[in-house]
Amino acid sequence: MSLNIPLIRSSFDVAKSIAPQVADTFYEFLFADYPAVIPMFEGVAMEKQKKALLGSLVFIVDHLEDGEKLTNYLKSMGARHLDYGTEEAHYDAVGNTLLKTFRTLFGENWNDELENCWADAYNVIAGIMVEGAREATPEIEDLSDAAKQVAAKMVMEALEESIDGELKEMMRVRVRRLLLQLIKEEEKKLLKKAA
Repeated sequence: MSLNIPLIRSSFDVAKSIAPQVADTFYEFLFADYPAVIPMFEGVAMEKQKKALLGSLVFIVDHLEDGEKLTNYLKSMGARHLDYGTEEAHYDAVGNTLLKTFRTLFGENWNDELENCWADAYNVIAGIMVEGAREATPEIEDLSDAAKQVAAKMVMEALEESIDGELKEMMRVRVRRLLLQLIKEEEKKLLKKAA
């Protein structure tokens, strides 16, 4: 898919001219339409957040032809958003909200061509950010293996210090079962969170 960069830029010039209104409207719509995201913004300085949103949009639009720089920026941003609790489903909410904001503020100047152009652009942006988030997320198997190794080492050290042979083997089996059960429960939680 090729993006209509001149159309994106010319329409974004309109958005930049009313930047504070764009940011205010975006977050009003986001919180009204997707109230589940509100806790993610508790304790966030919203004026700073609004500037960050606009700054990111400016950077993205300014670097649409610079594939490597834009990709690195978006992947890094996707990875950073993991720390804020961002999940893949949130990208649809943001995309829908951005389009609704533009549609509302552009009024008669908004049309199907702009809608499709920005939807295509946002899908590319979100896709790269999600890719960055996935790359920054450890594989469940790796995490599970690491947890098993650490737990096994700790158990063995504790057992070797204080328990005789027969009791040691009996405890080892029991502890291994408990640890595996705990790891499976944690894997389920991580998979559920990643889904």
